[in-house]
Amino acid sequence: MVLAILIISFFLESIFSNIVPTHTIFNPLFTLMSIILIYPYFNKKNSSYYKTCFIIGLFYDLVYTDTIVFNAFLFVLMGLIIVKLNDLFANNYLNSGLMATIVIILYRIITYLFLILTGNINFSLIILFKSIYESLIANIIYIMVMYGITDYLSRKFKITKTT
Repeated sequence: MVLAILIISFFLESIFSNIVPTHTIFNPLFTLMSIILIYPYFNKKNSSYYKTCFIIGLFYDLVYTDTIVFNAFLFVLMGLIIVKLNDLFANNYLNSGLMATIVIILYRIITYLFLILTGNINFSLIILFKSIYESLIANIIYIMVMYGITDYLSRKFKITKTT
């Protein structure tokens, strides 16, 4: 189930990015959302989960960005946050959407600060807020739909996941 979620998210992000123009209110981060969806399937085996986050972040770097390991480490950091959020919240529709919102905001803030520190952009709160709200709608819809599908398949095929 984990590999299917990662592959679908990775390719769907590419397709969605090519269909929908950039800088709209539908800016996809489906690969990042996939690490929220896959965590329950690791059944508290966090080291395997972090390795998976690193690998998918590395693929994300190679395919979608011009960085080498930035997103690999950032996905691990987001994985750490997801583990902590799963300790606080039950695994359900509402909480998946809440976790997606938190992860998107933190991801956008960290990448924005990185771009400022490297001199690629100048500081502007408007740009930061725009990048956050452009990412929220499509990704929350995506995680809710994928959560429903994966939850249904998990119950139907008796695939164990933590709650």
